[in-house]
Amino acid sequence: MHRETDLYRQMSALHAGNFNRCFYCGCIATEYDLVPPIKYAQFYLKTREEADFYKVPSCRECFYLLKNDKSALLGQRVDVAKKQLTRKYKRAIRIYEVWSSDEVEDLDYHLKSSVIAGMVLGEESCQRVKYRGFDFEADGLKHSAHFIENEVFLIFAEKFDSFRDALEHAHKAYRIPKAKLIELFTEHNHCFDLAINSFHEKQARIIFDKKLKAQCTDFAVKYKQNTKFVMRTVELYCTKDESLTTEMALAKLYQEIIAV
Repeated sequence: MHRETDLYRQMSALHAGNFNRCFYCGCIATEYDLVPPIKYAQFYLKTREEADFYKVPSCRECFYLLKNDKSALLGQRVDVAKKQLTRKYKRAIRIYEVWSSDEVEDLDYHLKSSVIAGMVLGEESCQRVKYRGFDFEADGLKHSAHFIENEVFLIFAEKFDSFRDALEHAHKAYRIPKAKLIELFTEHNHCFDLAINSFHEKQARIIFDKKLKAQCTDFAVKYKQNTKFVMRTVELYCTKDESLTTEMALAKLYQEIIAV
């Protein structure tokens, strides 16, 4: 009588460098992850739903991260493993993405040690998340690993292979704090172009508002008017006629209301 585990095909790496390597993250494999989980094996056999029936070399951590996942296809379990690793090491990955070696040098000893430890763990976690698996053989058939696509980040048509590199470039080239960039990147559908434009549009608005307030205040003092009244009127004029500058709107206010 065959055991249920006999239903599963052993995955064997085609190249020696991948022997005993976790297919999900590239660490040393100590376990075998069954795809689908053995408790669902009979379900897939009876229903003939699509299932891979692989014994996948796995490190202990990925093995336990996938313990409660019901996915029956290798590609699905790869996605789950990556998401679980990303979630577990989110803080370390954030530190690695945000901090650079030069910036760390300026910190005091204790904070510096903490950040460096986070950067090391974050870099390792990023490498595990990006690991693409390996070509393998199962039941005499060779398979290529095509489960992970190389993600490309664009900044005004310039390509970057990692979020960290893209973030560093955008931070230096466009003078935007990294934390703010990450926030705007998330808010704008993971698009650096929109994030950068949004930041500079807001900055331009802040500068414009300061200049507007200063001009309106000077005008109000000169002609003994209420500053809020002057600002509201100028904004109203500019809304109705977008070709007006602040100076033109103030001149219009003087001619139509004050000089009458």
